[in-house]
Amino acid sequence: MNEEEHLEDNSYEQFLYEISNTAIDCGQEPYEAFFYRVTNLLIEEGEIQDAIFAPFKRPGLQFAGYGGNPLDDNRKLTVFLTDFTQSEELEGLYLKDLEALLKRGTNFISKINSKEFLQIEESNPVFSAIQTLSGKMDLLSQIRIIVLTNKVIKIRSDSLSAPKIGDIKAQIIICDYERIELLESGVEEKPEIIIDLEEHKKSLPVLVAHSFDSSYQSYLTVLPGDLIAEIFDNWGNRLLEKNVRVFLQATSKINRGIRDTIQDTPSMFFAYNNGITATADKVEVKTLDTGVRAITKIINLQIVNGGQTVSSIYAASKFANKFSSADLSKVFVQMKLSEVTKDWEDADSFVSKVSRFANTQNTVNVSDFSSNHSFHIQIENLSKKISAPPAPNSIRSSHWFYERSRGQYKYAKSKNKTKAQRKNFDKEFPSKQKIDKVNLALYQNLWDCKIEAIMRGKGNASYVEFFNGIEELWSKKSDQINEKYFKELVAKAIIYKDFYREMGRESISDFKSTVVAFTIGLLTLKLKKAKLKFNFMKVWSEQSINQNLVDELLRVAKDINFLIMNPPEGMNRDAREYARNKKCWENIQLSAIQWSKKLDDYLISATDYNRLEKIEKEKTAKIEQYDLLNKISNAPVKIWQEIEDWVGNQNVVKLESSDSILLRDAKGMNDIFAPTIGQSQRLLDIYKLVKDFGFEGEI
Repeated sequence: MNEEEHLEDNSYEQFLYEISNTAIDCGQEPYEAFFYRVTNLLIEEGEIQDAIFAPFKRPGLQFAGYGGNPLDDNRKLTVFLTDFTQSEELEGLYLKDLEALLKRGTNFISKINSKEFLQIEESNPVFSAIQTLSGKMDLLSQIRIIVLTNKVIKIRSDSLSAPKIGDIKAQIIICDYERIELLESGVEEKPEIIIDLEEHKKSLPVLVAHSFDSSYQSYLTVLPGDLIAEIFDNWGNRLLEKNVRVFLQATSKINRGIRDTIQDTPSMFFAYNNGITATADKVEVKTLDTGVRAITKIINLQIVNGGQTVSSIYAASKFANKFSSADLSKVFVQMKLSEVTKDWEDADSFVSKVSRFANTQNTVNVSDFSSNHSFHIQIENLSKKISAPPAPNSIRSSHWFYERSRGQYKYAKSKNKTKAQRKNFDKEFPSKQKIDKVNLALYQNLWDCKIEAIMRGKGNASYVEFFNGIEELWSKKSDQINEKYFKELVAKAIIYKDFYREMGRESISDFKSTVVAFTIGLLTLKLKKAKLKFNFMKVWSEQSINQNLVDELLRVAKDINFLIMNPPEGMNRDAREYARNKKCWENIQLSAIQWSKKLDDYLISATDYNRLEKIEKEKTAKIEQYDLLNKISNAPVKIWQEIEDWVGNQNVVKLESSDSILLRDAKGMNDIFAPTIGQSQRLLDIYKLVKDFGFEGEI
């Protein structure tokens, strides 16, 4: 076996090991842990909106889960099928087995409205899925079957024919082990989005909106509604990958307004609608035979504002014959399109600013969700610097790994080539001690009691809600994103993970994440009403929660699960759909659920909390002072001479006489000069000042 094959085997072996560990930690079966691991990647990729685990298997029938209510996803039903093996050898998935799996899956989908399924007990996880989907099958515009497997696909791309379910030809998507690796590494390359308007005789007359010496090209054009629907039908959510805010589903007032305009007064759409702001890697413009300048081809179109406009027009195109008399030929939408070439070094920043400053139809605090945002970088730096106390039954400290961009953890581990190095990495950065930015948002939102945002959708809605707030916090109080913030974040992660694991072991609910969210939300309300604080530092120092807290959380979780499973009269009897209705959370808050004294170990007064906060701030300040001294003392001594020379030669920066003296003293660093904290800060300020004016040296 050559080295490449050996590393590949190690990668698959590690994958199975992590799946097994996750299953144990979360109280799941390995195939459930596999399901969530892969679907979370697809959600982050923007390929799906949600993933609900609801396994079912009988002779001739198979189902693993679905992507939520299809009416919330433009009448698109997403179904998951799994072929998971615990074999230690990486296996192949061949045509015969894949066709058999798809046959069982299509049989299940075809029977969703059948009387046979109505007999399934409510305790069966698939019951809620059937309740959600039954009665909606006739309203579907598209069916996607996503096969999740830890095998490697072994068929030609043209050898598999898509099955037909009713009048709809299903789309088949296969996510095998090779694609999972690409998704986890964050380097999966997707085919280009090529919109050839000339080929379809739909070239767009255009106005040039940039100067000849501009570093980018910008155009103004008008899109007909039927062309928008066609483009979105072909490329879907891939058009929204760089959209800095998630498309708010059609339950919001603005989207109902869009739909009403399309249906009632389509010719007024251009006047009423703010239009679309978009970017593209390449825009081809030609002079047509008529003498008109027009866009003939767009490569990698990205709609950074106007996602709800596009989605609503698409929905109208699919269901005009059933729900309205929409005439998209009368709908026109203006588009501001900027060409952003891949090799432009400021491309990401440009797209972010376009998104931030473009007009929006819903008032939101638009944030920069890039992994390179200063907030993410600060959390990553803290995770590297702060060692966690030994966990229970351990004698060594470790670190919590913050993965601000997908694939960082895997890449960091891959740099360890030998088995011993990888073993040490696992001890230093256990996989269960990894937090990504979506998890971070979830943990913080739970304790901020932003339950409705969490329930609106898995991952993305919660993420947007959090970062809309964190942008303001970072711009005004970035100093609060300190060691205490990080330790409390980890404590919240520990509470969630431990609670979720025990929920699985106790088999309290089929809706573990929902019940966990409501339970923690209810706890935060109790603390707020009682004017008490939760002692997160106790959780941090112990790296776990005690049995009293576990027992209390589980007891309350059972009561909450009962309320979810028994909706009041007049509410949707489907427990999962009821749980997503804001009335469910309101009813839980109004319930008679009480908390016992088992919480007392973790409750502290606001005065004690502030005292602990002061201690942490003082500790952080001392560490920062030490880091500053260390940074200045260990800087190359020649840098101070270079700064002095640069100031004298450039004549653009004038230093105070005391700063000039300090700069000369610094040339004797570590020999005859040892700076104080104040002097170190002044030297750093001088360095930053000259850097702002063009000095190129580095400390």
